[in-house]
Amino acid sequence: MDIILGLILSLLATAIPALAYIAIIWWLDRYEREPLWLLTVTFLWGAVPAIILALIAQIVLDYPFELLGPGLVSSVGTYGITPPLTEETVKALAVLGIFLLYRREFDNVLDGIVYGALVGFGFSVTEDLFAFLGALFTEGWGSWGMTVLLRVGLYALNHSFFTACTGAALGYARLSRETWKKVLVPLLGLGAAMVFHSLHNLGAVFAGQTACLSLVFATLVDWGGVLVLLLIMLLTTRQERLWIVAQLQEEVGNGLISATEYTLASTYLERFKTRWRALTQEGWQRWRQWGRFFNLVTELAFKKHQLQAVGEGAQTVQLIEQLRQQIRDLRIQMGLGSARSVASSSDSHLEGDCHLT
Repeated sequence: MDIILGLILSLLATAIPALAYIAIIWWLDRYEREPLWLLTVTFLWGAVPAIILALIAQIVLDYPFELLGPGLVSSVGTYGITPPLTEETVKALAVLGIFLLYRREFDNVLDGIVYGALVGFGFSVTEDLFAFLGALFTEGWGSWGMTVLLRVGLYALNHSFFTACTGAALGYARLSRETWKKVLVPLLGLGAAMVFHSLHNLGAVFAGQTACLSLVFATLVDWGGVLVLLLIMLLTTRQERLWIVAQLQEEVGNGLISATEYTLASTYLERFKTRWRALTQEGWQRWRQWGRFFNLVTELAFKKHQLQAVGEGAQTVQLIEQLRQQIRDLRIQMGLGSARSVASSSDSHLEGDCHLT
């Protein structure tokens, strides 16, 4: 009975906080959210293949330290060196894979943080589950409760924070023209992930020798890093809005969208209000159409910015034209009329459709 109860409670203790944190990350990425299927794959990579690959690599790399026998040097190696090297490398592979294979879905620093965090959450869920069950079956419910308190309460964001450093660096490289930045910055991001991971682990290793001061220091570093990444996410979200405002203004002039649609797309609040009215007054289909419209115009704005910032050439130009055509087709499906008739039919249609004032 304890086995079944322990398994159920351990699953809940890992899954519920992870889902809550993922929901917060997803909400912060408000203007151009990543595909759900790609986020799921990213999470699953962290939860299964990354764990397996890291364990295999650690068995190999820990062997020289184990030859030294029990002691501080061995603990430093097996906790402070091999886990950061192996775990951050295999987690980074997922973010790098998206960066290379799904470049269209990897726009900036914010996207890198999101993908890195999802890999980290996947890794944490599996690692925490085994830690909870191990504590329960070896030392009982008291140890289980303390392990849950520490891992879910105090250190729940650690793996996400570490890998988000790598993702943020890849996002920075995404909008860099210089080759040296494209190569060096991601390596620095991966290095930062390994260093922060190592500091965390070494804080526990030296806790006995420092009266837990090292552990307190490591915890402060962990949460300080999380807060810095949160600030970066908020600043990047603001930057995304500025891209939308700047890049879509031209599309009003060339008749792709109307002035009212431009206003609606320019802030998250107006987007939310528009979709909520559509859902409550016209139904699910209209809600989805407005969501797709906002996604398309946002992606158009981002690709235009990337073309200016990075100069990616003919492929990006072709993608921009494809997005424009998709927007035209969608506007026809939605019955929005001619975008050039800003002062008459188009805007009056929208005002009647969404009850704008």
